[in-house]
Amino acid sequence: MQQFVQHILPQSIAQALCRTLIHSLWEGLLLAILTGLVILLTRKSKAALRYQLLTAVLLLHTAVVSLTLVLELNNNSGKGLELGLNPNDGPDFIAVLVARFNDLLKRTHEHAGVVTGIWLLLVGLQNARLFFGLYTQERLKRVRVKPAGRHWQEKTDRLCRALGIRQAVSLLESAIIKVPLVIGYLKSVVLVPVGLINSLEPEQVEAILLHELAHIHRKDYIVNILQTVLETLFFFNPAVLWLSWLIRTERENCCDDVVIAHTHNEVGYMRALVRFEEYRNNLPLHAIALTGTRGNMLDRLERILAGKNRSLGKLELTVLGFILILSIVFIAASPRNTVRSLLKTPVPVVSGSNSNSLEAKKKAEAAERTRHRQAGP
Repeated sequence: MQQFVQHILPQSIAQALCRTLIHSLWEGLLLAILTGLVILLTRKSKAALRYQLLTAVLLLHTAVVSLTLVLELNNNSGKGLELGLNPNDGPDFIAVLVARFNDLLKRTHEHAGVVTGIWLLLVGLQNARLFFGLYTQERLKRVRVKPAGRHWQEKTDRLCRALGIRQAVSLLESAIIKVPLVIGYLKSVVLVPVGLINSLEPEQVEAILLHELAHIHRKDYIVNILQTVLETLFFFNPAVLWLSWLIRTERENCCDDVVIAHTHNEVGYMRALVRFEEYRNNLPLHAIALTGTRGNMLDRLERILAGKNRSLGKLELTVLGFILILSIVFIAASPRNTVRSLLKTPVPVVSGSNSNSLEAKKKAEAAERTRHRQAGP
């Protein structure tokens, strides 16, 4: 594997990629802490603000990882990663943990070609899955579809104007899908299951259309593309996957707010959400659908009823607490820590004030001149 990677990438680039992937793990810990703070501090905020803050955190992480890669590519030392901790300054379990972790980092750096090769292989498989999902979406726009009818297309056009959507949006009925969804970026299409429009009340159909059109108005596909790329590259990083899941959840909450603001019919909209939840397993990959992400329907319904945002669960709080404790232990045990180094640095003792020091200097100079005069001829 390592020889094969060397034919594709120079050893320096493979090592830089390997070090960047390792750095992304501890950067992911900081990402998780920052994400948790956003969730805790915005429990009473609007979904739009939460979505913007979480997206900003994702962009910040992207910038940090990109900067890390640039720095590692410019690092010509060829040295591997190592924890800057002194095992003798902490308990025995810290010494064992540091030694094992440093040994793991050393072995990873020695086999950087293998690590990078496995990562490239898995990213390739993820990309193949992604392209298959995009191909499936494009087929859904053409296979077994028909126009939803002039009345509902005109209704869709009016809703587009009400939301400020300038691009043309087509409304099609599909015999394949089970839930409404939006497909396409430049030429967006709203797909609804065949018979859906006739089986629901007009107010519920309007709420469904508003939800899908809200995704287009908000240009959610841009952030969705970024999420898909980062999920593909950092499929091994739980913090990135967790943040991406939270962003998808808040995205649906934002669209729920748009629907309720226009229809003022929470009960009818909740009925539509519950009705389509059972068909979630048939969603195509990477589509933006009415029922949103997996496992958040109860939270959405509770939020619509009570107006409360989702907070961190017990498991999430436990994991974040463990990350904080582990970070504090590692920082406290590090002799390279700036604060600790300053605390250990002996402070020179200054006798007297500046004026006293100046006066003592003058007296010393006067005494020296007196000695010279006495020693002279």
